[in-house]
Amino acid sequence: MQGKFSILIMNPYFHPHEIQTNMRTPALLFIFLFPALIMAQIAQGGGDLDLPVPEHPCVSPELQDEIEIMLAANRAMLIDQGILPAVPDARSAIQLEWPLRQANGFDQDEWYVTVNFVDLDPSNGIKDYMCNSRSYNGHNGLDYSLWPFWWEMMDDNQVEIIAGAPGVILAQSDNQFDKNCSCKGTWNAVYIQHSDGSVAWYGHMKKNTLTTKPVGASVVTGEYLGLVGSSGCSTNPHLHLELHDDSNKIIEPYAGTCNNTTGNSWWADQKPYYESSINRLTTHGIPPVLDGFCPDEYEANLQNQFDPGDLVYYTAWYRDQQFTSLANFSVKDPTGAVVHSWNQSSPNTYAWSWWWWSYSLPPNAVEGIWTFEATYNGETRVHSFQVGEISSTEDQDLPGIHLGANPVVSDLTVQVSSPGEYTYTLYNLQGLPCLTGSLGQGSHSLPMDHLPIGAYVIRIGEEESGRQMSRQVVRAGR
Repeated sequence: MQGKFSILIMNPYFHPHEIQTNMRTPALLFIFLFPALIMAQIAQGGGDLDLPVPEHPCVSPELQDEIEIMLAANRAMLIDQGILPAVPDARSAIQLEWPLRQANGFDQDEWYVTVNFVDLDPSNGIKDYMCNSRSYNGHNGLDYSLWPFWWEMMDDNQVEIIAGAPGVILAQSDNQFDKNCSCKGTWNAVYIQHSDGSVAWYGHMKKNTLTTKPVGASVVTGEYLGLVGSSGCSTNPHLHLELHDDSNKIIEPYAGTCNNTTGNSWWADQKPYYESSINRLTTHGIPPVLDGFCPDEYEANLQNQFDPGDLVYYTAWYRDQQFTSLANFSVKDPTGAVVHSWNQSSPNTYAWSWWWWSYSLPPNAVEGIWTFEATYNGETRVHSFQVGEISSTEDQDLPGIHLGANPVVSDLTVQVSSPGEYTYTLYNLQGLPCLTGSLGQGSHSLPMDHLPIGAYVIRIGEEESGRQMSRQVVRAGR
């Protein structure tokens, strides 16, 4: 990581708060942001992540040789057993589907960033499929990193690696340490051979999470293969996807101007080169700290319950943030009134970046569920947080709404005795929506048995009047 410098932004109505930003981020950042400040804002900060340049590819030449020897031996064995054909069907070219998904019970808006494509420059230079340098020298695969809070997502088993195309399990390797933040050790991986003879390598998996299917078993598109981890030569939890054709040549599956490995995209639906979004919005009592990739080098400092008058830090976690791109932010109280608003024009282009702004809640803030909202690149993100204590009794604003037994083992029962149309959202304590839907008059069962055990908040709103109620709901074990 690069060094840091500190800047004080002072407001005559508040004490100054220190902010830190990466030295790669120009001081001009604050010129971009300053016009958006309003008097209630106290400080702002953040930065971008700068990956260390690896000394060698995450799959070293020595490991590459070991893997290819293993795959060749297993392929010969499976051909002898009649499981694989001696000659692949070259006419059955594969079409890859996306190789990652969130596990049941998780519904984060976005949760990954593409960090590296295949390096197509055979010399010491770097060239990706669009003739840029989103890779590093000698990198033979695609790197999809969890973002943000990668270690928490890994510990929570949030992101699954799934088969991008149907095929046969050619090999597996497991039981390797999976929390590396530097280049060491051997990875956990699954290798799938497709009907056209191409082979997909899914690497850096979390140990002891690989599919229980044996070598020689078939998998279908979208089938579970394992969980994202950080085993082997890895700085943080991510998937390394590497593709070889039937002659063992490295394939860059994205079609682009500088891709000379294939004439057509191998993706069924190729994603754009830049996937600009805000992956997540969060709130904090103190700023998040991100000094590196190791577990002890950052602190999320997440907080989702505050009291009136508290200082709140609002953070946006971007993916592929583009130079001068504009994001609009607002903080709304339970009535929908805008309490704070500001915007940000990006000072540069970043693969992954985060920025925070701090405001004090009004001393007489309306208690209940507040929202931190952002609009960026045509998409809106919403994060909910609590101001004041979570009520344990029903609001009189929605007298026709009654919740069933709480704690909940499987389904939460919601009884609507009044006519009208209602909407509901169930949030976990990280402010992420887990269930959403609509309610009419009658009895409704909201499934919670797929959610992790713990506390949640349900917010129910009446569409006609805009009135809302919020309740804490506990998902309990059997």
